[in-house]
Amino acid sequence: MFDQSAAMFEGYRSKLKKIKKKTYEERFDAFLSENRGIFEDMTQYVKGRDDAATAAGEVANIFTENVFAEYAKSGKLSGSVRTDLSLFMIYFVFPSLLKLDDPNSRILCDAIRDEWRRRTDNPSYDYTTYEDLHGSFQEKLFGLF
Repeated sequence: MFDQSAAMFEGYRSKLKKIKKKTYEERFDAFLSENRGIFEDMTQYVKGRDDAATAAGEVANIFTENVFAEYAKSGKLSGSVRTDLSLFMIYFVFPSLLKLDDPNSRILCDAIRDEWRRRTDNPSYDYTTYEDLHGSFQEKLFGLF
């Protein structure tokens, strides 16, 4: 179930390089377009269950397990991979889920965040919306170039 969840991370490092406002907009739109189906499947799974929190936890577990199966060695992510995957999720995965504007999106984001915190031993890990991230970009580095 949700086997494609690890596939959405393909090329994650290149998507994080040299991000400015315009490139983020383009990369985010492409990412959401390519992965909308998997995100909708995830929210539909939660919607179809009596206990949304439990269902979101199941999705989060499967999602995280798929990512770890793809990128971890001996069940652990290296420091740089963990950092890059964490950033990728903040920049692309969480904002995409929230963009769906589904009532279960936030429950699902919370569950994925909590599972990621547990597996990466990072209790302060969190997520934000596309609008907040997009607003934080500057067109020019330090306003100079």
